[in-house]
Amino acid sequence: MSFRLLLIEDSPTQLLTIAKTLQGEGYSVIEARNGAEGLARAYNELPDLIISDVVMTGINGYQLCRLVKNDPDLGQTPVILLTKLDGSVDRFWGFKSGADRYIPKEPGFSSLIKATKELLEEATLKPRLRIIGEPSKTLTGEDVNNRLNQLLERLLFEATIVDEVRRIAEDILDLDSVTEKLIELLSSILDYQALGLVINQGKSSVLRVDASAKVDEGALRSYIAKIALQLGLPPLKDEVLRGHYMPENALTQPIDITGQRLGLLVVVPYPQQIFKPGDQKVVRLIGEQLSVVLRLLELKGRQIASSSGAGRPEIMNNKL
Repeated sequence: MSFRLLLIEDSPTQLLTIAKTLQGEGYSVIEARNGAEGLARAYNELPDLIISDVVMTGINGYQLCRLVKNDPDLGQTPVILLTKLDGSVDRFWGFKSGADRYIPKEPGFSSLIKATKELLEEATLKPRLRIIGEPSKTLTGEDVNNRLNQLLERLLFEATIVDEVRRIAEDILDLDSVTEKLIELLSSILDYQALGLVINQGKSSVLRVDASAKVDEGALRSYIAKIALQLGLPPLKDEVLRGHYMPENALTQPIDITGQRLGLLVVVPYPQQIFKPGDQKVVRLIGEQLSVVLRLLELKGRQIASSSGAGRPEIMNNKL
């Protein structure tokens, strides 16, 4: 099998030298002379691996790698960043951008050849699903810029959500304030019928809910309690009212940290409503960041218990 490699390098001399080196190893090389051209060729030709220089005019290697790794069509494509920059900060930023390897340029490119072979072997063991688009349609430079702008906007939105969740812990940290701020945040982003937050308190769990007037709260609590038990959380501290409630398309996001299940976030859409992938990612992001907030809440509870000489305090489950 002849693998197809996309090589992006703005130096004509380096492009020729590296391409010949890779071709000598039996690979087919697709060439691009800048980041925008490289992205267009990546979308249009779906290479098996991308090798990119870092320092380029326009879209640099870090930006290119982040775009590739966050695109549904290209995200599984291995990326090697090849550069003369070899400082610790440069390597850190390279891996944070999603690169599979960050390799300094060297005579003979032996490290590049080794990394290419390793990544292609790994990719062969985990074949990726390729989405075949319309053969007559190719991406232009304008299309690439539009995709880049969409990516940057999405990453900014996600960073804003992460920041908003972490702000929850800035003020007085207690279960009521955490739940109130969470409801305020989620309701400003998503249109949902009901929300439930389960928090692990050791021997038992507590549940907070926010639901529209048409939802039977007792049935909702029973539904969420069953899910929480199935996902390994302790039973609820308070008695759960019974009732039938089986919503469609509900999102359930466990809240975990270092192997410990701290809680569960459940978001229920209105009937006949389906949360879009972007909405699902919002719930996942919030759940991931809530793990830090709940851990701080747990540590605060331990500190209070230690200072008072009492056991671990239980938090009353009063409805907001």
